[in-house]
Amino acid sequence: MKSTVIQSSFYDEQESSSCDSMSYLVVYYSRTGNNRTLAEAIAKGLSADADEIVDKKNRKGRLNWLRAGSDSRGGKLTEIEYQKNPQDYDTIIIGAPIWAFNPIPPIRTYLQEVDLKGKRVAFFICSQTEAYNEMFPQLIEMTPDSEHIANFGIQDKRFKNEDYSAELEAFIDKVR
Repeated sequence: MKSTVIQSSFYDEQESSSCDSMSYLVVYYSRTGNNRTLAEAIAKGLSADADEIVDKKNRKGRLNWLRAGSDSRGGKLTEIEYQKNPQDYDTIIIGAPIWAFNPIPPIRTYLQEVDLKGKRVAFFICSQTEAYNEMFPQLIEMTPDSEHIANFGIQDKRFKNEDYSAELEAFIDKVR
């Protein structure tokens, strides 16, 4: 079974050619470093700025990992820090893992705090399972006034053991 998902909205050639002067921001949360690696590759591919979301709550270690799942399942928010204002960019690419089959508190908080109305938005997820297939519609619901242009999902085991560069490049091309 293939463990990478790429979805996108249609946009015509005219829109595509006008995207050359677009500005891109890759925003991400990464507990283990996997989504950071993806974010860096996406930012490089788009010549984009990158901004890491920092969760002020300690999520390291087994006990805190369990608490993170509980917070995620409960739809909780958390205190976060980030540096870049998404209003300064045309396209925002947002990445994170999945905890307990739900949007994680740092991303839930970010999406509540920032105004993405009218922005082009894409999502990427690296997770243990293919739950990103169910996660993308939830994230799209959380950004109803945005133009959703692409999604990229990959399982940890594929991320760590296989070449996924063609799929990632296809995602980057759709974001352009």
